[in-house]
Amino acid sequence: MMRDNLLGYLLNALEEDEARDVEVMAERSPEVEHELKRLKTHVNLLEDSWVDVSPPAGLAARACAFLDSPIERTAAAQTVAADQSSETPLDDRPIASNSRAFSALTSNSSRFTFADMLVATGACLAAAVIFFPALASSRMLASRLQCENNLHQVGMALHEFAYQNKQQAYPAIDADGPTNFAGSFGLPLVEQGYLKSPEYLSCAANREKTDKFRLPTLKEVAQAAPEQIPGLHANFDLVYNYNLGTQQNGRVTPPKMQGRADYPVVSDIVRVGDKGKLSPKGHGVTGVNVLFDDGRVEFIRLDEIPELVRQYYFNDLGKVEAGVNENDPVLGSGFTKALSGR
Repeated sequence: MMRDNLLGYLLNALEEDEARDVEVMAERSPEVEHELKRLKTHVNLLEDSWVDVSPPAGLAARACAFLDSPIERTAAAQTVAADQSSETPLDDRPIASNSRAFSALTSNSSRFTFADMLVATGACLAAAVIFFPALASSRMLASRLQCENNLHQVGMALHEFAYQNKQQAYPAIDADGPTNFAGSFGLPLVEQGYLKSPEYLSCAANREKTDKFRLPTLKEVAQAAPEQIPGLHANFDLVYNYNLGTQQNGRVTPPKMQGRADYPVVSDIVRVGDKGKLSPKGHGVTGVNVLFDDGRVEFIRLDEIPELVRQYYFNDLGKVEAGVNENDPVLGSGFTKALSGR
C-alpha cells in the first residue's frame, strides 16, 4: 500500500492529505525517500516514451474494405465505388475487389507453389530466430525486476528490524543447533511482521518450479525431529542467500546496519559447486541481484566483475562460512551453516 501511495504521489493522483503523509514519511524515513527517488527515475523514463503518433491517412477505410467479403460484393456496389473514386483522395479509397491481393484470396485455383512454401517456411524460421530469444530475454528481465522489488522490500524490512534493537543489528544466525543455517536469517522478518509474506524471501523465478513453497517458523525448525530436518531443505533451497555474520571464538555475531554501499546483505540464489564454481539460480548465468547495507539493489554481471562477485560468497580464508571480521561479508544459501564445522 505504501508503494502505491508513492506512485500516486509521483503521478499527482493523491488527495492533499495523502500527499502530505507521503512527504512526511519521506522526511522521516531514509528508506522511503530512497524508494521515492528510485520510482521517480522510472516514472521519468515513462514520460520520455509518451509520444503521440498519428495513424496513416485512409487507414480506417482500407481496413474496412479489407474486412468486407469481396465475393458478396454486387456489381452495383462496384459501379458506385468506381463513380466515387474520382472524387476520393487516393489514400482514402477502398481496395478494389479485383485487385491482385483479393484475387489471390478468392481464386478457386491455388497458386501457392512449392517454392512459395519454402519461402514462407524460411520467413517463419527467421521470425522465430528473432522473436523467441527476444521473448526469453523479456521474460528474464521481468523476473529480474520482480526479484529486485522483492529485495527492496527485504531491505526496508531489515532496516526497520535493525532500528528496533540497541545493537542496530540484522537478524542473527545461530552458531549451533537446528537453526544454524543461512535460510533462518529471514524468518524473523515475517514472524515479527516486518514482511507481509514469506514469498518476499525468495525469487519468483525459482518458485515457479514448485507449487509447494512454504517456509516453516523458527519454532517448527527448532522442534523438528532429526528425521524431519531433510524435509525442510526443499523449501529453504528456494530462499535468497543471506549474510552469515561474523565469527569470533566459536561464536557468530549478526551484521550491523551501518549504511555501507559496498557491504552485501542479501542476494539472489548462488550456490558454490565443485572447485568453488559459482552457480547462480533464477536469472540465467549472467549475474545476480545484490542488496547492500545502504538499501541499494544492484544487478552485478558475473562476466564483467567475477572476482568482486566471488568475494561475496567466500570469506577471507576461502571458506563458505561466516566472515572472519566485520568487513568480510559472506552470503550463504539455503542450509549453509554459519560455521561449517558445527
